Amino acid sequence: MGRIKDYYIDEIMNAQRWVSRVFLNCPECGSDIRQEIDVPEPDYTAEKSRDMVSEGDVEIQCDGCDRVFDGDVWAGPAHCDIELREYPETHVSCDPPGYDRPPEDWYDESDIPDDPFSVFKFNHDELLSLINTQAKGDGSSLLNRMIFAQILTFLEAYFCDTLITGLREHPKRLAQFAAKDGSIQQTEIKASDVLSDPDHVRKLIEYNLKSRLYHQFGSGKTDKSGRLKPEGVALWYAIAFGFDLTSKDDDLETLRKYAALRHDCVHRNGVTKDDEKLTLFDKEFLRKALATANGIVDHVDNKMLKLKENR
Repeated sequence: MGRIKDYYIDEIMNAQRWVSRVFLNCPECGSDIRQEIDVPEPDYTAEKSRDMVSEGDVEIQCDGCDRVFDGDVWAGPAHCDIELREYPETHVSCDPPGYDRPPEDWYDESDIPDDPFSVFKFNHDELLSLINTQAKGDGSSLLNRMIFAQILTFLEAYFCDTLITGLREHPKRLAQFAAKDGSIQQTEIKASDVLSDPDHVRKLIEYNLKSRLYHQFGSGKTDKSGRLKPEGVALWYAIAFGFDLTSKDDDLETLRKYAALRHDCVHRNGVTKDDEKLTLFDKEFLRKALATANGIVDHVDNKMLKLKENR
């Protein structure tokens, strides 16, 4: 049991770093500074996007003169702002925050599986076995919380990989997606990069998609007609493929609740922002959460298969 627990602590609970790629001219020596730095994760438990912004401290070191600059950072769902304390007039260009990825993998296509559905199903079976044989009866146990967090992590990976592979398979939909997606519309593209690599734009879009927050399922607000307003993952799938992320609105609401619970598990050690210890993660809850994720994956996969048939 000790090895399993250690593995989950190392590979799951401590696996996530939130980072932003930054660019600036060193205010001391004028050298270009391009690097990836740690930033605070936005608070996705907040109802309004303006309340999701997290504040923190950052350090940026210049490779040219070795000077270290202290700064303040504000990280939101789709933006990141940094101000150097000693040089507030220095402009710091920041990418939106996302999970960390090694620089050599930013444009690496090999890390996206050809069949995200099969990968999820394999992980589903492994998690179900783990729940049945290793999960505790105590719904507040660390191991149970880590299993729950991993259910959401595997689902997020499926959403990301399926979105990218689907757009690869449907180039016209990729062009339509790029025309409608606000983040991609704001991306700066250099003509020299396009001329040197005809696939540069597609790779740039895929990097953008890999950096997104696949536990962002919206606020649950409705439009004027009373229909749920698609946001986050649901919106991206609607724009890209024209179908709903879940077969029923209740499942999308469940995902929003799961995302908030996962945040408390990973970042608050199983305690809510109101200092309430979470004790609901018993075996029955874990099985239900896994079954919900599995049903959503089946729904998305069926929709993707129909898109292939109608091409």
